[in-house]
Formats: sequence, C-alpha cells, structure tokens
Amino acid sequence: MWSGPRNISTAMMRSFQSRGDTFVSDEPMYGHFLSITKIDHPLRERVIASMETDREKLQGHLSTFSPPEFSIWYQKQMTQHILIDDNLEWTNKLTNAFLIRDPKQVILSYLKKFKLEDESLIGFIQLKRIFDYVVKNIDSDPIVIDVNDILKNPLVALDHLCNALKISYTDKMLLWEKGYRETDGVWASHWYNNVVNTNKFISFKKNENSIPKEYMNIYRKSMDIYNQLYDYRIKF
Repeated sequence: MWSGPRNISTAMMRSFQSRGDTFVSDEPMYGHFLSITKIDHPLRERVIASMETDREKLQGHLSTFSPPEFSIWYQKQMTQHILIDDNLEWTNKLTNAFLIRDPKQVILSYLKKFKLEDESLIGFIQLKRIFDYVVKNIDSDPIVIDVNDILKNPLVALDHLCNALKISYTDKMLLWEKGYRETDGVWASHWYNNVVNTNKFISFKKNENSIPKEYMNIYRKSMDIYNQLYDYRIKF
C-alpha cells in the first residue's frame, strides 16, 4: 500500500493487522531513505540502526519473502522513501495499491510534525512515478482508494478495497486495540501519537485552515498529481 505521510497509513496498517491473517511491515524503506538522504528526521540514528538499509537486500526481501502462518503481507510503503534512482522492477511481484489524500490536508497535518522544506517530503512526486510505472508495466487500472472515502464510511470502503484486492472482507478491520505494536517502527513515539490513542477510523474532520503562502506552489503541483490518481479511485 503506497501512500505519502499524514495519510491514515498507520490506521490502515492497524486495520489490516487486526484481520488476524495479515503480516504487516511498517515503512520498511525508511532506514535506507534516511541513510542516503541525510535528512535530520526525529530519531534518525535509532531508525537507521533498527532496520536493514541496503537497497538491494530490501528490494529482494520485499518482493520474495513469504511470511509464515500468514496468507497476506501488508507492506506500509511510504512513497517519499523511494529515491530518484531506485529501480522499481521489484514491485512487479507485488499487488500495488495506492492510498491518496487531498494535499491540503496532508500539508497542514505534516506541518504540525516537521518542517516542509522540500516537496519530495510529502511524496506526491514519487507517488506519480510509482503509479506511472505500475500503469505501464503491471496493471493499467491500479487500485486507488481515497482517505476521505474510508473515513466517511470505513465498512463500505474497506469492503470495496478487499474486493479489488481479491481478499475477503471482515468486520475485524473496523476495530483494533489502542496502543503501540511490536511491529511499529521505532519512530512510532514521535509520529503515531494520534493512532495509538484510537481503536478505529475516526470520522473525517476537514481542516479549514489556509495553507501558508510559502507552500502554495507545493500544494498546486501536488494537487495536479492527486487529481490524476483521483480519477482511478474506487467509486461506490
């Protein structure tokens, strides 16, 4: 499941993990991303030390590993962790789905956590690159689901998503226990304060604040990409 940050991606990981038949991986490319880019994210050195950072090893593992005792592997993949020179051929062996959100909501949420000095940090540029690769090489009609649709009606949205993924839907996906998981990355203490205090998808509350003018160019370019993928979204 490809998405940018501040995109209910952790709640979606919780939802799939609560099924009982699903193994989850939390942002497996994060350590590699930090080790190459030198971006000073919170807990940077702990993140790098906690996980594999070799690109080739990661791509091989993520495209071939079969989790024992689980029939589904949910990879929470952040698009901003894919670098410009990353070869995407390893994704050919995966079912690639895309979780999208209105860039305004993404930007306003992101600014509460970290400075936005580069548009690549919110992942829309990389999202477009990955999406275009999938369309050209794997599936001309990729699975796309919009955050707003999930938050408005989780049951119906997840049922349609599961149908598109060719897996069974279960109501277990609607509820989970509060708190952290052993499967959470070490960065959870900084980024997951909202999701660890919830046990379900929270009703959508649109942030009506204005985007600061210094981010309007990022917003406009991100909105162009969002609109392109929005046309592919699961409709119900």
